[in-house]
Amino acid sequence: MKYINEFLKHFYKVPTFSARDAELFLIYLGSSKKYPKRFLQNLIGGNKIFRLAKGEYTVHRNSEVIGFAFSPFYYGLTYALSYYNLLEERANPVIITTKSVRSGTRKSMGINISVFKLPKSMFFGYTMVKGESFYYPISDIEKTFLDLVYFDIGLRKDTLYRLVKSLNRKKLKEYLVRSPLRFKNKVEKLYQSTLDLNFR
Repeated sequence: MKYINEFLKHFYKVPTFSARDAELFLIYLGSSKKYPKRFLQNLIGGNKIFRLAKGEYTVHRNSEVIGFAFSPFYYGLTYALSYYNLLEERANPVIITTKSVRSGTRKSMGINISVFKLPKSMFFGYTMVKGESFYYPISDIEKTFLDLVYFDIGLRKDTLYRLVKSLNRKKLKEYLVRSPLRFKNKVEKLYQSTLDLNFR
């Protein structure tokens, strides 16, 4: 298929690309304006590229890139707990984004992923970590705790206790200064009641 080698080489350099990115690149190479749509369908059919979300694709066979289709984003919640070894089982990608998307579970690259929409004022508390192909953002332990409370996601008591015991209290306080008062009270109440469990 014409242009395939140039196309794959070009988009291998980035985690994801849009249908518009593909169209502009193919037209730059000399294709007609009608060709890109059929070209993408052929590549998907041949497992050369993968559709991640509406109008978003990747060349990489790696689930770590899925979040980039929802930029700005970071991975969080149970996925972050798994990353920090605070959850025994391996979690599927959980994506926190400020993008206007439908929250919930969906399939991408053949696996279930979860997407949660967060207000821009609460979009902080993440760090960049090295993945297989790219660096990607993931919430730190303190922000993971806040997000669990914000999205009202429950954990087993022993898991919650391990999480709370691993928190940096100073950083948590700094994050709570940036949070709504009612939410702050809810976080502090859960924090203290979990410490009172006194697991051994």
